[in-house]
Amino acid sequence: MSILNSWWRALVALIFPPHCPVCDLPLGDEKGPICSPCLASAPLTSDWALRNDTPCDRLSVKGCEVRVVAMLKFHKAPQWRHLIHQFKYHSRWRLAREVGRLYGGKMAGSLFLSDVDWVIPMPLHPLRRMWRGYNQSEELARGIAEQTGLKVETKSVVRVHYTRSQVWRTREERFKNVQDAFRVAHPERLAGCHLLLVDDVLTTGSTMRTCIQAIVDAVPDCRISVAVLADAGGGS
Repeated sequence: MSILNSWWRALVALIFPPHCPVCDLPLGDEKGPICSPCLASAPLTSDWALRNDTPCDRLSVKGCEVRVVAMLKFHKAPQWRHLIHQFKYHSRWRLAREVGRLYGGKMAGSLFLSDVDWVIPMPLHPLRRMWRGYNQSEELARGIAEQTGLKVETKSVVRVHYTRSQVWRTREERFKNVQDAFRVAHPERLAGCHLLLVDDVLTTGSTMRTCIQAIVDAVPDCRISVAVLADAGGGS
């Protein structure tokens, strides 16, 4: 069966050669999911390597200091939005896992991750997950975990309210839309732990801030850090 699968994948690749999800050019002999020129020109940060522990003002939460890191800065390379749209809206969940591995490889061994107990992906409501078929943030988280040796926890923080899309909403509308959207189902698992929340894009931070506040209210002795794939800026 594995031989047939390999033959089938080779045939599909021959008829429909893979393209880079950033520039949409054929990958050719490239081994990874993203072509070398796009990787070389990617607006990568080194947030996780910085020793500055000052929390991000946009994600200040009552009762918790939060450090935020991002792999990419969107405003310097908007074409990378195409990659995220591919795994967020076009069912390419394997791409999200691959990009998570890339991100995890960058962060592996950093002090930022040295005492993290759990990697927690931003949860989706069950109805949205059923409609999409997967949670792209979970795939990113699992890719990061594979490269760093960390453990992923998906049961303790859940989304209990189905919220409408945040796209095109103002900052105030985003905040109201996600109020009371999250609940901690198993606070005992998170007590005293350092948690790494993972999501794809940080825009105004309304959803992430609401999720963090729900965790802090339920588990006041935990510590929280955030890793997003891309930082889209304060108000974009």
